[in-house]
Amino acid sequence: MFTSEFITTAGEKKIEAMLHALRDEAFEQPVEIASWKVYRGLVELTPKRWTGITRREWNVDKVGIGQRLVFNNSKTMKWLEDGTGNEGTATSHGGYIYPKSKKFLFIPLNSRAAIGGWTPGMKFGLDFILARRVRGIKAMHIVENYRPVAAGILKAEVKKFLETIIT
Repeated sequence: MFTSEFITTAGEKKIEAMLHALRDEAFEQPVEIASWKVYRGLVELTPKRWTGITRREWNVDKVGIGQRLVFNNSKTMKWLEDGTGNEGTATSHGGYIYPKSKKFLFIPLNSRAAIGGWTPGMKFGLDFILARRVRGIKAMHIVENYRPVAAGILKAEVKKFLETIIT
């Protein structure tokens, strides 16, 4: 009798300890680790041209207990994710982008022209070219394609966390 009562008390203490470990605040650590792994993966998938500004725009915010938001608010990332809307299809102007106010579009060919714009001394064909129209870009779906990977990362981190609680 004494033995079974002792086992019940020990079992209740174990269950109580597990319930305490499974409270919402306890999931902060695995969610935090998973969010930074997702952040790193998205930064690595984001293309880098001359400045790397689009990569640096990725952020991780804590929105609640056990909740993180990994986001990028740059316009360039929106264009990379969604495309320019007329990626060579016949949806708008035959899939082309035209200049709004000038006769030609300025297209930089190196970082100096991209960052500083046109300056005297730049060579046509070497530093920049001019075009009457350009095709839009196709959507890369970086975030959309990474969502299943992110879910797997979170699942693995939570599984690892629960294994430490159970043992």
